[in-house]
Amino acid sequence: MPTVNTSMQGKICLITGANSGIGKATALGLAGMGATVVMICRDRAKGEEAQREIKAQSSSDAVDLLVADLSSQQSIRQLAESFRQHYMHLHVLINNAGSGASQRRETVDGLELTFAVNHLAPFLLTNLLLDVLKNSAPARIIEVSRAFL
Repeated sequence: MPTVNTSMQGKICLITGANSGIGKATALGLAGMGATVVMICRDRAKGEEAQREIKAQSSSDAVDLLVADLSSQQSIRQLAESFRQHYMHLHVLINNAGSGASQRRETVDGLELTFAVNHLAPFLLTNLLLDVLKNSAPARIIEVSRAFL
């Protein structure tokens, strides 16, 4: 049976919605495999708490936090710029953040909230970081999808 390399040493992974649920579990797993994890969270306090937990449980200090509201296209643009200021490479982009508002709500851009966060945000973020991903090849983009009933 072939040996599977599970090391992510030297890889930079960006995860949206990384302070809870699937995003947090993914961040913890990748940090434990040696990756540099860049957590994207909307709420700084919740993000910092999750970051502390992930660092402690993974025994890794390579867990960074960037704060962004993915319902705002300006915030997404600022996030991409901030990422570029700190990192030259991106090996894995995990678009995990999602919204499932029970009532219609609009974003600051005048868009329906669920559509903006679940569809437009990953599209915009991916496009803004696409050249970094290409220059970091081999690189991956992972889309986490949800069904809200």
